[in-house]
Amino acid sequence: MQDRRKLYSQRFKMSKHISTLLPAALFLVSLTCYSLHWLTAPPGINGDASRLGLYAFDFVQDKLVPFYIYHQFGPHPLIIYIQALVFSALGFTHAALRGITIVGGALAAPAIYVAALWLFHQQGTAFARRAGAVAALGIALSTFFASFSRYGVEGALLPVVELLAIAFLWRGLRRGSWADFAIAGFAVGLSQYIYIAARFFPLALAVACAGAVLANRQLLARWKGLVIAAAVAAAVALPQWILFITHPYTFFARTQQSTGRFVFELPDPFAVIAGKLVNQLLMLAWRWDNGYNPLSYRSLLTPVLVVALVTGVVYTIRKRQDMHVFAFLMMLAMFLPDLLAYEGANPSATRLVPALPFIFMMAGSGGAILWERTERIRTFPKWAGYLVPLLVLSFGLVRQWDYATRVKSQVLDSSGLEWKNSLVEVAVAEYIGTHLDAPVLIPASEYQRAPLAFLLAEHFRHRTSGLEGLVEKGEIVTVVQPTDPVRPTTEWIPAVYRQDEWVLLKDGAVHFLPPLPGGVEPLTGEEEAIVASNGVVAATAFTARWKGAAPSFIPLQANFANNLDLIGYESSNLEPGSVFDITLYWRPARKVERDVEIFVELYDPIRDAVVANAHRWPLNGVYRVRAWQPGKRMPLSLRLSVAYDLAPGPYQLRTGVVDLTGRNRIPLSTGGDFMVVETLKIPLPEDHREPEISADVNFGDIITLDGYTLKSISDGLTITLFWRATALPRFDFTTFVHIVDSDDQIVAQLDAQPRNGQYPTSIWSPNEAVADELTVTDIPSGAYRIYIGLYRHHEDSWERLPIVSNEAEYKTDRLWLETITIP
Repeated sequence: MQDRRKLYSQRFKMSKHISTLLPAALFLVSLTCYSLHWLTAPPGINGDASRLGLYAFDFVQDKLVPFYIYHQFGPHPLIIYIQALVFSALGFTHAALRGITIVGGALAAPAIYVAALWLFHQQGTAFARRAGAVAALGIALSTFFASFSRYGVEGALLPVVELLAIAFLWRGLRRGSWADFAIAGFAVGLSQYIYIAARFFPLALAVACAGAVLANRQLLARWKGLVIAAAVAAAVALPQWILFITHPYTFFARTQQSTGRFVFELPDPFAVIAGKLVNQLLMLAWRWDNGYNPLSYRSLLTPVLVVALVTGVVYTIRKRQDMHVFAFLMMLAMFLPDLLAYEGANPSATRLVPALPFIFMMAGSGGAILWERTERIRTFPKWAGYLVPLLVLSFGLVRQWDYATRVKSQVLDSSGLEWKNSLVEVAVAEYIGTHLDAPVLIPASEYQRAPLAFLLAEHFRHRTSGLEGLVEKGEIVTVVQPTDPVRPTTEWIPAVYRQDEWVLLKDGAVHFLPPLPGGVEPLTGEEEAIVASNGVVAATAFTARWKGAAPSFIPLQANFANNLDLIGYESSNLEPGSVFDITLYWRPARKVERDVEIFVELYDPIRDAVVANAHRWPLNGVYRVRAWQPGKRMPLSLRLSVAYDLAPGPYQLRTGVVDLTGRNRIPLSTGGDFMVVETLKIPLPEDHREPEISADVNFGDIITLDGYTLKSISDGLTITLFWRATALPRFDFTTFVHIVDSDDQIVAQLDAQPRNGQYPTSIWSPNEAVADELTVTDIPSGAYRIYIGLYRHHEDSWERLPIVSNEAEYKTDRLWLETITIP
């Protein structure tokens, strides 16, 4: 009896050691694998990860609470807070940015092992451990999840939080501890602050729990614990749901902001869903092309895990045990985020990450079943069952070898890698980091690329605007000019490159400069090539003499209700088929509290239509308006693409501010929700016609009639008036034509602004010639005099332009052209 107790005691101690050491060993395996992927995989930096790093930079440096709308469209601040802690300790480095998600991704391996222990507890400790070990090895050696985790994007943190929720939920169901249910609820609520696809997680959890209860009614005895878990989850997620309720668009706004759409917005949604289901199955077992594991084309699961997954699914359908039903329903439900959104036929990597733990969990349960069945075959040796984890390990290592030898070399040789992986930004940042002793100029559009802005944050932690006193005229500066400044950005936002717009890096600060034509004079000497890691020349560096002077701009005074003032602008010429550049000069009166978007639009008042517009997050978010310093003038350049067929006439250049939380325009203090910056025009094409009858009649020293042409038509008369502006007309004048009989009575008339109102006099330039054709109809037969003139409307009256002449008969406000006879 004593020997038996001693044996039980030894087994208990061994079991306890296994429960502690095995998760730690699995974490080390996973961390080693993911770290090797980071260290040996193709270089570069992810655009989304860079922007997340900039949010953390804003939080640490400028104390901006990480609530943001534009990029992520919702409060997903968990990774921001974690990054802020890490950056505060280790600095704003690429290693720190990626290390957070590498560690977070690696933690999924021990987490899935612990979750399996409690989920499959009722099936025996051996089965639960085996299921956990197979699942953990599978996810630890997954080339896809290793690649995904090394990018530094927030979705890599979701699996470990999901698995913690499952582990404590089933621990509570097994033990009845309310604390376990509360921790599970906290993890569920916390998941809502990680990534948009996690919004399906509570729904999936509810469906899976319902399925487990149907399979095992005894679980209903724990209903109070489930209520506690649900209540805690709701309380933790409440701040986010307040946003969703007050601003419903934010619930799905990230999906709407990307290139994708919901499948039910497509013409044949059910055919699309069927096609995506087939592709999801192929993704599991045959082939998958995704952006986070480029050029791999391998399936998500290795062959042995495919067999294990099928085994687990078949076993679940046949036995319908609560724990297997739960895992199976969780896997199916977490496929929905990818199934309901459409960006293409292939499954989306970011939307399938939330399903990853449950795919491997089902494969783990199937692997444990195969392990157990193998041991029961009498003809096999006792150790034969261990072939299952050995095969999982072997196939996983083969995948790793394939990635290291085949995939990596293909990626390195792929075209456009220098911009797809931001190798240009990495090379430029490394060069600038070794030349901190002199002022450096880079194009403003380059700094607005999130990868470069983040990579420079460690050396240049302060951001400001202004030019005065920064660089003396004639001072020597280093200019870094990218080889391809208009290359695509990592976010596929067009790079608005201007040759005369710079960002100055000096004394640990980033200075945003206004456009300065001819601001630098290159000095004679060799240019230094800056080479990216794939051998492509990323940029060139050369020395130059600073010649820039403070720019002049047209002053404005527009005060928006959010403390943002528009104080001036400068713009290029408006021409059809070209680009129109405008620089707006803003100045915060006080700290701006909420993120905004600036819009500029070209409005056609004649046709009541916006013909060109640009809506942008200022500076593409690398220096958010909330961080702008009160009283500092900030230049903001935007570009409009002007259509080739834009009709001649007036166009209003309008600008305004949009609150990104409420999606509403911010009003001006004077009323209205936009500011008319200036009225522009597309001039008339040159008219080579000559008047049949010449004249030289001066109307009010503003407009001159150079001549006219009369042409009879069947029921009236066509008059072409050849006008010329002698000064800058400030008002819109209307032309009148009066057909007068012998009793000086008007028998027919026409009043119209030039060219049927489409080319008003207020946009005429001095000495501009305008031919205006007018047709007067319904003139009865007889002899008539023709009078013309110009007048201006007032609020309740009108005023004609006088004819200026030394001759007495011309001292009037109407001009007699001639007498005609209508047959």
